[in-house]
Amino acid sequence: MSSRSKIGTLFIFLGLLLIIHHYVFWNRLFDVCDVLHHEFFEAVFFTAGITLLVSRCTDKKE
Repeated sequence: MSSRSKIGTLFIFLGLLLIIHHYVFWNRLFDVCDVLHHEFFEAVFFTAGITLLVSRCTDKKE
C-alpha cells in the first residue's frame, strides 16, 4: 500500500469519524446552521481522500 493510499484512507476515515461524532452528539447527520464547522471538514476530508485513492488507481507508473 503506497503512502497516497494510506493518506487517502486516513482522510476518508476522519470524515466518517466526524459524521459519527456529529450524529452521536446532535442526533442528526447534517446541520445547515453548523455548515462551516463539521460539514466543511467532512467535505474536505472526503474529497481529499477520494482524490488520492483515484489518483493512485489511475497512475500508470506503479
